[in-house]
Amino acid sequence: MPNLTAYVETARAAAAAEPAWLADQRRLASERFSLLGIPTTKHEDYKYTNLKAIASGDWQPGAQAEPGDLSALDFLGEEAARLVFVNGRLVSATGDAAVSLAANLADVEGHLTRYADFESHATTALNTALFEDGALIRVAAKTQVEKPIHIVWVASGQAGEASHPRTLILAARESHVQVVETFISLSDGQSWTNQVTEIVAEENARVEHFKVQQESLASLHTGRIEGLQERNASVSTISLSFGAAIARNDVNVTLDDEGGEAAIDGLFVVDGTQHVDHHTTLDHAKPLCNSHQLYKGILDDSARGVFNGKIIVRKDAQKTDAIQNNKNLLLSAKAEIDTKPQLEIDADDVRCTHGATIGQLSDESLFYLRSRGIPVDESRGLLIYAFAADLLNRITIDPLKQHFERELMRKLAKDPADAQETLG
Repeated sequence: MPNLTAYVETARAAAAAEPAWLADQRRLASERFSLLGIPTTKHEDYKYTNLKAIASGDWQPGAQAEPGDLSALDFLGEEAARLVFVNGRLVSATGDAAVSLAANLADVEGHLTRYADFESHATTALNTALFEDGALIRVAAKTQVEKPIHIVWVASGQAGEASHPRTLILAARESHVQVVETFISLSDGQSWTNQVTEIVAEENARVEHFKVQQESLASLHTGRIEGLQERNASVSTISLSFGAAIARNDVNVTLDDEGGEAAIDGLFVVDGTQHVDHHTTLDHAKPLCNSHQLYKGILDDSARGVFNGKIIVRKDAQKTDAIQNNKNLLLSAKAEIDTKPQLEIDADDVRCTHGATIGQLSDESLFYLRSRGIPVDESRGLLIYAFAADLLNRITIDPLKQHFERELMRKLAKDPADAQETLG
């Protein structure tokens, strides 16, 4: 179990300046984590994901540090609002669409810690107990935020350092906002990022959320996204996972009133001995709601992926329309994927489908491209890009889509110059 001793003084100092309600939540979360501990492979939801490297770590808070050169993350443009955190602490902010969570705690009672329940989630309990700062995005009613909001979470990447990023997105009725959360490392030590994001979309609000995980290949990452939407609201979240030695992502969205639309999508591209695990839940609590999930995995070398997607349709959630798909491409005989789509339906007037596929590159397609004079590596890259294209096309922010098209090809190309040539 992670050693919490190093956090005691920090927690005490923070509690002195925090409202009583949050201090109480932190105390309850700390007690809950002490009871739960880091999950092991004996837990059904972690059957294929071993978090021993986290459980045995003697974790320390990340030190104060400069963010380094982030020019490569300017792909959203200079006008986009941006918050930059290093080891969970705010170091810079541009624009007024997002602010420090720690500096605005008086405004979030009844929201912060309400949606991401920590009773049965150990890592969420630990985040709740220990987060130092975070991002607060509050969108007023009938407000359309024109530019995406970019939250950059930087881990210094030193071995043994841990951070607990926290984000709260509150979209009032008839508002619209796009939020990109990017996770990167400055160095290659085995650090740990333990992230929680809470999203609330009120009546007729629309929230588009993107999680970009590009941390070092030695890092450890656990994350949770929890969404709640009201009548006729829309929440979409797309997870793009390229980094980390071990990454676990939990994404849960509850459609809590009629007319809701929800989408949980993801793309993960892993190689070497990387391990990535996505667990998703779409909870149809009320009738007349639609949802869809599309997760795609591209795995090479001895990488391993896990997908567990669940659709829950409650007893009174009639007229539900839900679609779930998981598609995986194995580029190596040693790569492995464990996939488990699930339906739990207690209503009788619904339309729900799910499916999972696992395949390899088509020899016929490779032969066709090579017969046209296209080199084998470029042919391979084109076929892999074609596999990922429909997922990438769901990214509604063009600069972000273009950024990940380049990152995908760079990840797959032996020579980085090949990536640009393939994209043309």
